[in-house]
Amino acid sequence: MRFILPEIKELLKTADRSAIRKVTSYFEPADIAEIWSELSSKQQLILFDTADTKLAADIFEFLKEDEMVELLNRLKTNRKRDILNEMSPDDRTDLLAMLPDEETEKLLPLLKEEEQVRTRELLAYKENTAGGLMTTDYISVPEAANISYILRELRTKAKEIDFIQKIYIVDKVKRLKGIIPLKDLLISGPKKRVDEVMETPFVSVNLDMDQEEVAHVFEKYDEPSLPVLDKLGRIKGVITVDDVIDVIQEEASEDIYHFGAAQVTDEYLSANPFSVAKKRVVWLIILALAGFISGSVLEHYSFLLSNIVTLSFFIPILMNTSGSAGTQAATVVVRGLATGEIKLPDVWRVIRKEFFIGILMGVIAGVITALRAILLQGDVMLGFTVAAAMIIAIVIATSLGGILPIIFKRLGVDPALMSGPLIATILDTTTLLIYFNITMLLLWRFK
Repeated sequence: MRFILPEIKELLKTADRSAIRKVTSYFEPADIAEIWSELSSKQQLILFDTADTKLAADIFEFLKEDEMVELLNRLKTNRKRDILNEMSPDDRTDLLAMLPDEETEKLLPLLKEEEQVRTRELLAYKENTAGGLMTTDYISVPEAANISYILRELRTKAKEIDFIQKIYIVDKVKRLKGIIPLKDLLISGPKKRVDEVMETPFVSVNLDMDQEEVAHVFEKYDEPSLPVLDKLGRIKGVITVDDVIDVIQEEASEDIYHFGAAQVTDEYLSANPFSVAKKRVVWLIILALAGFISGSVLEHYSFLLSNIVTLSFFIPILMNTSGSAGTQAATVVVRGLATGEIKLPDVWRVIRKEFFIGILMGVIAGVITALRAILLQGDVMLGFTVAAAMIIAIVIATSLGGILPIIFKRLGVDPALMSGPLIATILDTTTLLIYFNITMLLLWRFK
């Protein structure tokens, strides 16, 4: 929070490490991370080195990726060791995964033997899967245990685990047999067996499930955490809701970038302008090349425009309207696919719905455009031609906007790549072809 910045800066000027440690402990790690970029390099290092290991690790986990890497490179070896061992396994794995392999191999020996094993195991999973999201911080107990045993385990291990919502009951080979929510544990008698209290069946995800699907499972079942199982049903880790929130934000950002025909980039303000331009220019070239087709259509039908000049007055109206209609349809369908509301088998329902919507919008826009032609140009036939072109163009626009993202999804391509600018460019050419062919059919014969 910005209001703590002056206080933090004033505190750091004193160089009183005892006071710095005491005062910073009153602030939330996320708030300190938020104002991190406002501090000088020297101030950052003083604050971080002064804070106790737990607070420092928490602050570190809330920093942006580039800030984490920069700070890590500036820390002394002993401090690196303390921070890496204190970090939660999933956050530590995310950090090491974004570093070069040779740098990761240098840092892994700093970890305790047990943490090395856990980290190497997590690094082996693909980044955007449930295995890449999960943490190995959870409490499991044998199915032969009773509630008293679980409570003892909880008291022993709770200090090491940040997020405990459920206890996981496993058999001798770690196959998950049931789950006991913390609330049920607290209200159960100490001599009760776990099979009398545990919930079964339960919701889980598999190791290879895509992170977007994992987010849908959390949304559907409204769970704070979910176990991750391998093909044999053995528990390998747990995914907590805070990680899913990060996934939702990441996926939403990616879709927005794609739908705006902009490549996914780093933090906007810290990104290099040349790097951003390099990523964006690819789509601009693709759209420019697609625009050449529209130019060719105009050139091919130039004889119509030279003989009926008033036709050109309606080209921008038709292209803008159909492009907007297609983009609206594509936006709704892309969102529906992202949230799971629309499935691949729903393709015909989507086409029928968008076709009907296109007719309704096309008739309204067509009537307005026809009145404009009749009142200002005094040409009823021109009005009828433009109205017919408008209706057909919008119907095709909404239908294409609805079906193309689904086709992309079926082909295994991100539906958001069917971006607003891309579909608008496709519809520009389609609309011109519709307009000129209807003119040839209805108007040109009578001129």
